[in-house]
Amino acid sequence: MGSSRAGAVLLLCVLPILGMREASQRPISIYAAGSAATFRSSPIAVAPDGRLLLTVNPDSNSISLIDTVSRRLLAEIPVGPNPQTVSVDPSGGRAYITNRDDATLSIVDLNLGREVGALLVGDEPFGVLASLDGRVYVSNSGSDVIDVFDKASLNRLARIATEPSPRGLALSSDQKRLYVTHFLSGKLTVIDTQNFSVETVISTGQDGNLSQAVVIDPVTQRAFLPQTRSNTTNGALLFDSTLFPIVTVIDLITAENLQRQRIALDVADRPVSIPIDLALTSSGKLYVVNAGSNDVSVIDIQKGRAVAHLQVGDNPRGMVLTPDQKTLYVNNTLSGSVSVIDAQIDKVIGEIVVTKIPLSPVVLNGKILFNTSARDRISKDHWMSCASCHFDGGMDQRTWFFRDGPRNTPSLLGVKDTLPIHWSGDLDELQDVEATIRNIQAGTGLADGPDNCTPACDQAPPNAGRSKDLDDLAAFMRTLKFRANPNLNPDGTLTNSARRGEALFFSSETRCAICHPPPLYTDRTKHDVGTGTSPLEAKGTSFDTPSLRGIYNTAPYLHDGSAATLLDVLTMQNRNDAHGKTSHLSGAQLQDLVQFLKSLPFDRPRRRP
Repeated sequence: MGSSRAGAVLLLCVLPILGMREASQRPISIYAAGSAATFRSSPIAVAPDGRLLLTVNPDSNSISLIDTVSRRLLAEIPVGPNPQTVSVDPSGGRAYITNRDDATLSIVDLNLGREVGALLVGDEPFGVLASLDGRVYVSNSGSDVIDVFDKASLNRLARIATEPSPRGLALSSDQKRLYVTHFLSGKLTVIDTQNFSVETVISTGQDGNLSQAVVIDPVTQRAFLPQTRSNTTNGALLFDSTLFPIVTVIDLITAENLQRQRIALDVADRPVSIPIDLALTSSGKLYVVNAGSNDVSVIDIQKGRAVAHLQVGDNPRGMVLTPDQKTLYVNNTLSGSVSVIDAQIDKVIGEIVVTKIPLSPVVLNGKILFNTSARDRISKDHWMSCASCHFDGGMDQRTWFFRDGPRNTPSLLGVKDTLPIHWSGDLDELQDVEATIRNIQAGTGLADGPDNCTPACDQAPPNAGRSKDLDDLAAFMRTLKFRANPNLNPDGTLTNSARRGEALFFSSETRCAICHPPPLYTDRTKHDVGTGTSPLEAKGTSFDTPSLRGIYNTAPYLHDGSAATLLDVLTMQNRNDAHGKTSHLSGAQLQDLVQFLKSLPFDRPRRRP
């Protein structure tokens, strides 16, 4: 069911949905006196009157509607592929959903109980937010822009360029400022909604990461952002000194990062993994949902410590409070359920099944294992998961100091085609991530006995077939695919600049295609390209040739992250033409070659609504 958008809908009960007509005719006051509620983006939302709950189901390509009184599933409505967040219009009549994989915004009529249209937005849309003044804001993480639409006409009012990877959205109580988080940098952009311009960009520090939610306290004018600190300066790569779960606090009046008020969740609560969304009560209680460790930290802001710790379902990515702040709902994306929490006594009081995830049992188990830190076999003290550095199979833009030497985190998209893996090319099967689980995440491992990676994984017996969980994890990794490339023409063809770059790439003069032949754009062997000169290198100066597919989205480059851009790879880091003979190219030719590289892969045009 989740794969079809032909208007099909499972309606289990229509009365509460029709009841939204009555709600839409009543005046709405979201910002009640003393309330800490704000308009913000989240994978789960509640209607203004509190009677209807909506949650996205990324693997089912649907949203679910739940009656909050009876706690029953009312409907599951197909939308676009890989929905990320949902926002209910303040009138209560419509919902808006971002669909990451086809770059659309679904419009669902809650009275009819079906999708009634879809708008083409930017690439990899994530956050969506419907405002009181008739606008709909969408953050497009792949194209680094915010789209602003008029709710009535559905015309685009503005497209605002931002820092890279915009995701979480929140509006000030007067609707005059839009706050935008940036996933990999942790920054917070402030946008003036009157003239659609960036007012300021607030840094949360160089180590902020995995930031896709923000909540605003309208009373104290502080912003709270769940994030993960990446301690890349750590020379002794121990599991508990590498990644840190935090909530960053920002003074919106002074645009200052309040470092002394930052909440270190591993200190205030216990070691948790990937804090990803949050909710704030008017009494100063902060709920933080942790996607990796499958739990909720309940923090008393004044005391700076946890007052409760609640276990929920698999890979929770969103939470929302009801308008009366008595109940909290958590979206468990890999359990297909919503946890119900009594916010007065901070206790889980129920779980509602909202979808049947259509993945095979093998792939679903592998996806859960990839995203979880809640098992000792995966990580000691529930500290980190595979997703901590490879969220949704991508990369964290960080360079870490491993025993092998400095290593830039690679993307895992398309990894099934390009074995061996690791910059040293020493993992010859996907099941060899058993070594990463044991040596980096400090887990006990998914297989019994040795890790079969001594002295190296490619010089030891195979890991495939040793453990169902390990094989399931590898099966999930094989499903990681590239998304549609934003650097192509709308019909999926190369731009004129990229076509000129294509000719250069395949020319006998540059010799780029010798080591990067299509269709994988890697020869899957190791080469010495003159970059392994650091005394920290422990495995020689030859490195596995990376695939160029999806390279537009994986900066920085080279094994040690020493090239900030693709142009840097071809110039500053290519002094002896080891990355292809490019020293004779003009500036314009180099730009054309870069445009071709950014266009890979170009075999799948974007889907249109």
